[in-house]
Amino acid sequence: MRKRTYRINRIKLFAMLALLLVLLLMLILLVRAVLKPEDEPGAVARVTEEPIYTPAPTLIDLYAYFDWTETTDNIRVYDHRADKLVTMSLEEYIVGVVAAEMPAYYDFEALKAQAVASRTYTLYSMAHGGCHTNPDADVCTNSKCCQAFSTHERMQNTWGNDYANNYNRVAQAVMGTAGEVLTYKGKLCDALYHACSGGQTEDSENVYANALPYLRGVESPYEDPMRQEDVELGEDALVELIAAKYPESGVNADNLRSSIEIVSTYASGRVETLRLGKTKITGKQARSLFGLRSAMFTITWSENGAVFHTKGYGHGVGLSQNGANGMAKHGFTYEEILHYYYTNVQITVYGADGLPDITHETPDPSESALSLNPEG
Repeated sequence: MRKRTYRINRIKLFAMLALLLVLLLMLILLVRAVLKPEDEPGAVARVTEEPIYTPAPTLIDLYAYFDWTETTDNIRVYDHRADKLVTMSLEEYIVGVVAAEMPAYYDFEALKAQAVASRTYTLYSMAHGGCHTNPDADVCTNSKCCQAFSTHERMQNTWGNDYANNYNRVAQAVMGTAGEVLTYKGKLCDALYHACSGGQTEDSENVYANALPYLRGVESPYEDPMRQEDVELGEDALVELIAAKYPESGVNADNLRSSIEIVSTYASGRVETLRLGKTKITGKQARSLFGLRSAMFTITWSENGAVFHTKGYGHGVGLSQNGANGMAKHGFTYEEILHYYYTNVQITVYGADGLPDITHETPDPSESALSLNPEG
């Protein structure tokens, strides 16, 4: 009997030990599940699927790059949104202008061409009276008066997560052309530019008062897209617009469809003269009256009213931004782009004394004209 009792106690003992081991294992697993890896002494960090934080790219420090005393002067900029006058360096201002005037994703050579055009336009405007809306300012941030301009806050709101990368890209384009301007026979050019020409830029006198020798219309074959748009205006809206602006035209609901007629166009395809009943207006005036993107338009009639079929975006004089981007994508440099859209100009360095310093004069393109072949 004693021998049998001993066997039963040993089996119970093994069973108890097995149960204790199971309970201990469960306790260890429970503790590991509750505790964080860093709370466990000597624990090795586990791989997780959580995104790794990457610091935002550092913004280029323009002030560390430029020798401001030699490269540029400070200018007074009227911020029309904040209603305040701000003093900043010329190149800092140009960064804000390029950021506002041209998409940051455009080809880098196109951004550089824009930087030179914007810098030239700024200095030319300052030399011819400066900002016309604020007498205390050299320039303002209102594109209807001077050029569009983006502050860092506006860049952040516009670009979001791409803010730092886009800013650095634009800043590099400005730094890569620091001080460079367009001149014609030693004088600053009125370097006009626009978004898209619709395939052909315009002679300056067909849009503005003066015939400038460096603002000649040229073919712009690399534009993509051409920015075509159809604008439909109902008969009642047309009569109201025309009567309010040109009451002497005699246009009314009864004679509307026979009263609107394109009389003449320029070689570019832009409307030169539009007849509104007894009144004739320019294509530029028609663009403003009907809210069109361009004066390059034709008219058809629908059941409801007139349909304006437009091509391009902007006045069409000087540099086509869309065309510049197309040229850059086809391997043209910013110098070649500028020489193509501005006839017989030189790219020179603007000196600290406020005068063009012709130290790296570029060849006259009339001696070796660029050949644009869209098929090539």
